[in-house]
Amino acid sequence: MELAEAEELFTNPIHPYTQSLLSAVPIPDPQIEKEKVLIVYDESTHDYSVEKPSFVEIKEGHFVWANQPEIEKYQVELDN
Repeated sequence: MELAEAEELFTNPIHPYTQSLLSAVPIPDPQIEKEKVLIVYDESTHDYSVEKPSFVEIKEGHFVWANQPEIEKYQVELDN
């Protein structure tokens, strides 16, 4: 769902699916692992019935699979 340099992707995951995947990565510290919050991906958050998604450069070198309303939402999140 995203394409970027590894550091950029791990530091700034934009797409909800990427965020979900990264939240599932095991942490070698048992206490931290026990307390971490998993992000569950919900594909119903996307509505591609009217406008189809495409791979868009959301910021330099960072591409995300999204339609225009999602791109606008992600841009607001990046600006904050």
